[in-house]
Amino acid sequence: MSSSRWAVGALATAVMAGCAGARPTPAAAPQNASAPASAPVPGDLAPAPADALPPLHPVLSPAAAYLAGMLSLRSAGVDRFAVAHPTYDGRGVVIGILDTGVDPAVPGLITTTTGAPKVIEVRDFSSEGRVTLTPFTPDGNTLAFGGRQLTGGGRIGRMAVSTTWYGGFLREITLGRAPGGDLNGDGDNTDVFPVVVVRATDGWVAFIDSNLNGTFEDEMALHDYREGRQTIALGSKPITLAANFAEENGAPVLDLTGDTGAHGTHVAGIAAGHNIYNVAGFDGIAPGAQILSLKIANNARGGISVNGAMIRAMRYAAAFAAARGLPLVLTMSFGVGDEHVGPVVIDSAVNAFLRTHPDIVFSVSAGNDGPGLSTLSYPGSADLVLAVGSLLPGAFAKPTVPGEVPSPDVMGDWSSRGGSIGKPDIVTPGAAYSTVPRWDTGHEIKVGTSMSAPYAAGLVARLLSGMAQEGRHVTAADLIAALRATAAPLTGWTSLDDGAGAPRLEAAYRWLAAGHQGGRFLVRADQGGSSAFRREGLQGAGDTVAHVRIEHVDGFRPARVELKDDAAWMSVPSTITTDPRGIDLAIAMDPRRLTAPGVYVGTVTATVPDDTLAGTLFSVKNTVVVPYDLTRGALSDTHRRVAPSQVHRYFLLVPTAGATLSIAVRGSGPTDAASVHLYEPPGRPFRDGGDAETGPDTSPWAAFRVRGEDLVPGVYELDVTAPPLTATNVDVHAELSFASLGATGGGIEISNATSSSISGTLSLRLIGAERDIQVSGRGAPAESIAVDVPRWAARAEVDVEMPPAQWGRFTDFGVTVFDTAGQNLNNGPLNYAVGRQAFDLPAGAAGAPALIELFPALALLDHPQPWQATVRVRFLLDSASATGARRPISVVAGGRSSVEMGGVTPPVLPEGFRPLLDARVTVPGSSDAERRVMLGPGAGAP
Repeated sequence: MSSSRWAVGALATAVMAGCAGARPTPAAAPQNASAPASAPVPGDLAPAPADALPPLHPVLSPAAAYLAGMLSLRSAGVDRFAVAHPTYDGRGVVIGILDTGVDPAVPGLITTTTGAPKVIEVRDFSSEGRVTLTPFTPDGNTLAFGGRQLTGGGRIGRMAVSTTWYGGFLREITLGRAPGGDLNGDGDNTDVFPVVVVRATDGWVAFIDSNLNGTFEDEMALHDYREGRQTIALGSKPITLAANFAEENGAPVLDLTGDTGAHGTHVAGIAAGHNIYNVAGFDGIAPGAQILSLKIANNARGGISVNGAMIRAMRYAAAFAAARGLPLVLTMSFGVGDEHVGPVVIDSAVNAFLRTHPDIVFSVSAGNDGPGLSTLSYPGSADLVLAVGSLLPGAFAKPTVPGEVPSPDVMGDWSSRGGSIGKPDIVTPGAAYSTVPRWDTGHEIKVGTSMSAPYAAGLVARLLSGMAQEGRHVTAADLIAALRATAAPLTGWTSLDDGAGAPRLEAAYRWLAAGHQGGRFLVRADQGGSSAFRREGLQGAGDTVAHVRIEHVDGFRPARVELKDDAAWMSVPSTITTDPRGIDLAIAMDPRRLTAPGVYVGTVTATVPDDTLAGTLFSVKNTVVVPYDLTRGALSDTHRRVAPSQVHRYFLLVPTAGATLSIAVRGSGPTDAASVHLYEPPGRPFRDGGDAETGPDTSPWAAFRVRGEDLVPGVYELDVTAPPLTATNVDVHAELSFASLGATGGGIEISNATSSSISGTLSLRLIGAERDIQVSGRGAPAESIAVDVPRWAARAEVDVEMPPAQWGRFTDFGVTVFDTAGQNLNNGPLNYAVGRQAFDLPAGAAGAPALIELFPALALLDHPQPWQATVRVRFLLDSASATGARRPISVVAGGRSSVEMGGVTPPVLPEGFRPLLDARVTVPGSSDAERRVMLGPGAGAP
């Protein structure tokens, strides 16, 4: 989800290769690089050059995609359910889609199976298309405002009922994070469209000079979407826009809203598309359902959510559905990394909302930072949501050939896992061909848990539709329990990976029809999460029992439950009596069975003795990691076989600050391939790039190097994943450097934590300059930092870091770098409390000022609190320009040695910047130690 987030993976390139069995590759995936020989790994909604949007034709014809099963109805048995229950297709149910917006003009999103309108509301909570309006008085046919003079006043005047009109400008629209939309096709990415708003007899209306011909005579009046579902197609790469009107102190407030990210429209097609691209029978999961488009993402800020948008959208949808007596399902394909143990602000807010609305199921994507063990994002981590992970459908692993048995679905290696969070709940297909806006033609296939959440929402809509037609009332607790209790676990995976498994729609329907009841529970383990989790093994004899509290929220409340565990190293009572609010559970662990390095996952399941056919009432996950201590020697694992689609995890204890961690993975044979992922404590992807690949089509080696300044003492996780349909064999090597490097005011400190003296060489290179800036945020407003770019700079890096506990206040955080003209040099969301952007500086940026904007998105706006962040800005020389020196070093066992800098004058530095060195210590028998060091004031460079 990450970031943030839109758990997308826009497969703009190599899709046809993916359909032929190779791994589809995202056009750009700065957060998750994918490996061609494994399952597709999604990244953020990645930047794409403006001239690449849109391609001239779809990536695959809709008819071919339909026949190939690329919107997989087979996975959950939707195809069979539709035949058995043709009217249980979502009709009578509305699905609220919290996303980048939904384009209501795309074929497939026009009508439901009953002919009713598909998209019944379009509402913007992002302020991306807010038009600043100022009052003016027309002069006959002439309109003058904002320094412009236009005509067409007579056309507008025939509708206006007031002499005070309002004028403004819709400025450039950022499509797919491209730097500018160039909507009129003239090569200018700064299009500005004049807008006039007047009050008419039927409310506020807007006129847009959509063709930029200077007159409104040929323009239509655009009412609020809810008044008549009006839209306008703007630009040569047409984007469909709708109007949202509000009123403040008698003056209009106008948002012109459209799907500028293409993500929400794709999600909508999966959940409820009908006759997609006019192909009869090409349907989403619940084609009879209607849609609420709830835009929470501001694409101009990098696709991030904005302050309070999630909660405002949820509340709006609930009120909209309640006023019309419509059952509501919500889905949101969004997530940022959850580094805070226990519920964060948005989790608590979502739980509170769902407590108040016990009939609403909220389906949320699990996130795309898998297969790391502790990567499930929030708000998918909220107790009461339906958190959905990803399957890779068989149609994407291997094309379906007539007469052959289709390939089975396998676990998607991008899908985030639980760890200290007892999620995901289920897994559904995370790759699909679906609807996109016209400007995004060619990107009909997208991959990620973003695609899984709407799939699950469609399943819920079908169940709701069927129960309503049978006159049965079911709650969210019942619906979620039905999906979980009847799901099929995936072979070879733990419940941290796939939750209850892959849902089976017919079985879930029969579970509900049989009158079973579900309950909703809050699970709190002794370390604060919703799962018992020990990342560094058991800490002594007093740490052999995990204490868990399970509290009832609503739904079925049994007086007694039966408990079972599935691991020999843990035990629980066979039965337990509940108190009025819940259960106190003690899980005993046997340390004698937890000695070998690895991960141990056990699940406790609770069933009701009086209803043995109801399946699992709730489950508690318990995980113990026994890491390999790298201070005792290097890890070397050769010829490790990894089964198809499976992951082999290595946990590496790295207690030494300032050391360098070196990792190398290669295929054991000439055709062996794997995707490799590295996670730093407490589970976030390695900040300098956590994904690599090895195989015949790439490099034979996948390597990571965690320099001293980036190393976080604790347990690192290294994951090796095999391709979907073939096993792989790999050699894995990991080691810590003998030497550790630290920074002093004017030099380098070399430490030796080993039991023997070390001797070697210290190499120093002047590589650029760095400045550390402490930022005090005021709360909701954006904060900006001005820096000067040195003339010698070739590349830039921007690191942002904040306390993990503070991170839990946000739903998103945008970091954007602008040049003096306001053009976007680079942007991206902060996916975790620590993030890094690295980018080449374009011609003209060097030697000029730059502005770094930090754009927070608070979960709640009621009580905005100040926040703190450290921003580290680095400007780097071209590698050929770096200068350096070498000198011998020697450090006794357990000792330290300081080396002062001096001798070479640093380049001209901007204000506040200091010289940045790359220090490397080479010692025989050890991997090199490396660290970037910023020299203190007045210190010379080597």
